[in-house]
Amino acid sequence: FDFFNQKTAVFGLDLSDISLKVAQLKPEGRGLVLANYGRQEIPRGVIGGGAIKKVDELADVIKKGVAGVNGLPINTKYCVVSLPETESFIRVIRLPRMKPNELKEAVRWEVENQIPLPIDQVYFDWQIVEPPRVSFDHYDILIGALSRSLVDPYLKVFKEAGLRPLVFEIESVATSRALIKDELALSPVMIIDIGARRTSFIIFAGRTIHFTASLPLSNEYLVKEIAKKLDVSLGKAKELKFEVGLNKDREDGRVFQSLLPSINELVNQIKKYIDFFRTHGPKEQSETKDVSKVALCGGGANLSGLSSFLSGALDLPVEVGNPWVNILEAAPESIPELSYDQSISYATVLGLALRGARMGMNGSC
Repeated sequence: FDFFNQKTAVFGLDLSDISLKVAQLKPEGRGLVLANYGRQEIPRGVIGGGAIKKVDELADVIKKGVAGVNGLPINTKYCVVSLPETESFIRVIRLPRMKPNELKEAVRWEVENQIPLPIDQVYFDWQIVEPPRVSFDHYDILIGALSRSLVDPYLKVFKEAGLRPLVFEIESVATSRALIKDELALSPVMIIDIGARRTSFIIFAGRTIHFTASLPLSNEYLVKEIAKKLDVSLGKAKELKFEVGLNKDREDGRVFQSLLPSINELVNQIKKYIDFFRTHGPKEQSETKDVSKVALCGGGANLSGLSSFLSGALDLPVEVGNPWVNILEAAPESIPELSYDQSISYATVLGLALRGARMGMNGSC
C-alpha cells in the first residue's frame, strides 16, 4: 500500500453481537503507548451470531463509537477489524519445503480440501509459522478462512461508516498477539476469553495457535445465574460476581454455590481440551505437549477467586493475562488512561491495535 510511505495511523476495531471496542496505539520513544480507546453498545438485533442484520444501524454505531473515544481523536479511516471466532476456520497444516509459487498452489489445494465450503465462497489468508528454535524440514502453515457471505456485509458497513479495513482478523489471533509475550510460547499456553456471550479457548504453542473452541457459558450467563439463584437484580449480581465471586466465606457461601455448577462445567471442558491437545498437538512447535499455564481475559476474568479456583482444580498456574505485555515496558499499574481491570476485556482490540501500529510503522502486516 503506497499510503504506508506516510506512516499512516491504523486503529483496532473489535465487534461482537453486543458491543464495539476501539483502540489505537501511537509510537512514543522506542515503544508504543495508548492513544485512545472506547466502547459502544450495539442494540440487540443489529448483529446476531456474528452476522449483520441491520447494516445502516451498525454503520451509525461504528461512527458513534469511533467519534466518541477516550483520549486523542481518531483521525484515520484505516483499521484492523476482528470477525467472529465461531464463524471462522483456523488451522495449522504441514507441507514439505518447496518453491514459493509451488507453496502458494499447495496451500490453495489444502484450503479446498480442508474447509467445509467451496473455495470460491470464502476469503482466506495464510502465513508460514517460523520455527521457535531450530529449522524444520517442512513448513508449518497457519490458515485462516471466513465465508464471503459473512465478510461482504461487513465490507458494506465499513464503507458506509467511512472506514477502510486493511485486515479482517480472526479474534483468537488478535487475542494471542496481545497476551503471549513476544508471540512465543516454548511451552503451550491456554488462553480462556470469558466474553459477554461465550467463552473462547485458545492453545498457543511455539509461534502460533494450534487449537480453538468455544462454549455458550459466558460472563452474562454467570451474572444471570447469581441473580436467579439469589433473587437479586442483575446490577447487584454483577457486583456480587466481582466482589464476592468464588469466596466461600462471604455471603454465607451462597454466591459460590450459585456459580459452582457452571465453573465445574468450565473445568471439565478445560481438562478435555488439554487432554485433546496432549494427544493431537504438534511435537516440534514446543518443548512439550502439556499445557504449562492458563491465561484469563475478557469481562468474566474479573470473577473474584476464579484464578485460584481453576489453578487448584487443574493443578496448573492460572493468571489473569496482561494485554500490555507486547506494548509497554512499564508495569500495568502505570497506565492512567485505561485501568488494568478494564484492559482485561480489551485484550482482543489491543491485539488488533498492535497489528495496526506495526502496519503503520513498518508498512506491512
